Amino acid sequence: GPAGAIAGRLIGALAGNAIDQTLFATHSQRAVDGPRLADLDVMASTAGAPIPRVYGHARLAGQVIWATNLEEVVNTSTTTTSTGGGGKSTGGGGGSTVTTTTTTYSYFANLAVGLSEGPIGAVLRVWADGKLLDLSGLNVRIYTGSEDQTPDPLIVAKEGDAPAYRGLAYVVFERLPLENFGNRIP
Repeated sequence: GPAGAIAGRLIGALAGNAIDQTLFATHSQRAVDGPRLADLDVMASTAGAPIPRVYGHARLAGQVIWATNLEEVVNTSTTTTSTGGGGKSTGGGGGSTVTTTTTTYSYFANLAVGLSEGPIGAVLRVWADGKLLDLSGLNVRIYTGSEDQTPDPLIVAKEGDAPAYRGLAYVVFERLPLENFGNRIP
């Protein structure tokens, strides 16, 4: 009857509208989040670990003697793309646009790595995860372990009253990017 015809038209119109919106949407939005660390704790060092004494050249495994929490930097970018003309079979209408918001996360570490009893002559190379680390683009300070060395300015800025670690050769990494190390301290 007439009531069934009206109900059929209503259901058909709603279904057609939903299909049209899916196929010929004039604007849609998507959000893409990059991988993120759930826990920002840094690795622990071993209390009471011996401090090596080196004569000549040696490759040493350092001991983390100071570190801050990892620093997370959030970068968000938005791009809008157009899919071109089209529309219904009449050939009219404008194209659809899709807005994609992408969020990526970068992590950085501030840490000091103790090497050996000082004084030492120099640190010639730094290895991270078994690979030679290029120090040219990094903010690295090397302390040779002299008895009159002063505290590192980054440690003083973060801690206030900071030790100078006199007699200990150590390296300070300021804002070491962790992307190439799986977002962990190498």
